[in-house]
Amino acid sequence: MYTRSCKPTKQRKAQANAPHHRRNKTLRAPLDPARYGSSRVKRITLRTGDTVRVLRGSRQGHEGKIADVDLKKGKVSIEKALLRKADNKEVPLWFDPSNLLVTKMDLSDPLRKEKFKGLAEE
Repeated sequence: MYTRSCKPTKQRKAQANAPHHRRNKTLRAPLDPARYGSSRVKRITLRTGDTVRVLRGSRQGHEGKIADVDLKKGKVSIEKALLRKADNKEVPLWFDPSNLLVTKMDLSDPLRKEKFKGLAEE
């Protein structure tokens, strides 16, 4: 995260032991340029309720709302993106934010709506 050292072990340790408010900033994904291309905001922090599209991996093209955000793992799960296990139990798939594209933001939070009021009108 924020360390002066360039050693990979210290970089990994800093990221693993980062506080909550810094770890949240790492869960960012780009906005859809077709919808938000004219805005000055390029990436936003992911939250539960945002609609995203998977750009890479086995579920490429899948679109859905974010169901859960795990700060410890640094990953998010998407509704209806499930993995069927050998005992027929379904578990959520976890996606890296760098492989996602935000197609629609959840603006139910008044503070977030105020912050992105220019994007809400589009």
